Amino acid sequence: MSVTYRITLVYLAPDASAVAPASERLEHGNHPLEEVIRLAGKLLRVDTSVSPKTEPGIVVHRNDRGYRIAAYQGRLRVHKSISLFDDYWTAETPAEIASLPPFQAKASSGSSRPPMRVRGGGKGSSTLRSIAEVAGLFAVAVVLVAIGLRFGLPQKRLSDVPDDVTIVTSAEERASVFASVAGSYSTGKTAGNSLVVIQADGRVKLGAIGKDGRATPPRIEEQARAGRRGSIACVITSFGIIAGIAPPDTVNVGRFQYKKAPVSIQ
Repeated sequence: MSVTYRITLVYLAPDASAVAPASERLEHGNHPLEEVIRLAGKLLRVDTSVSPKTEPGIVVHRNDRGYRIAAYQGRLRVHKSISLFDDYWTAETPAEIASLPPFQAKASSGSSRPPMRVRGGGKGSSTLRSIAEVAGLFAVAVVLVAIGLRFGLPQKRLSDVPDDVTIVTSAEERASVFASVAGSYSTGKTAGNSLVVIQADGRVKLGAIGKDGRATPPRIEEQARAGRRGSIACVITSFGIIAGIAPPDTVNVGRFQYKKAPVSIQ
């Protein structure tokens, strides 16, 4: 049986050919990998300049795992969860998506081959066999390292502090920064939207809005650092810079705008 994926379009028209800011999420149905690749190709050609505040993408679910596909500077990014703040793999073309870990087909075991018989079980043949086994293991290790370098490592670290952000060292000023941006913010009001909660002591929780309309258990919870970008208070986390552009109504989390979360989950 072929593998199918549940596809959800985010800020995209039903055919994924254009931005649809009025529709945050659109269920596209269950489809094989070929449809994921086809939609990713359309996403790569979408003109986002018409609605720069939206982040169009494709959420792909298989069983209980979800991944988000986004386009950035002519390339595709496959994030390791539905959050744009997670690490990602990069694909130069839509077809390359098939070679990434979330979509790699399990290799067929095939028919078992009979064991190779070695003539002459003397010491010489045993030594040669040992050398061959070591060489084989080394070759496998080289391949695994190459795969890890190509697909397994994040392309950048979101926790890196930009040059225009200054770390706050004074305890009094840290408290002021955290207090000014404290609150609950989300990318939308419906289930599945990302949620960030900033406490007055600088504790930050990153999660989502659940099906019951309440916050899910946080995927990331950590003590943030305080900083400033000019006169703007910033909270520095491992998943990006949270800038208080208009707290407690709006903050920027990385490049994305989060608004005050619904009262039911605050």
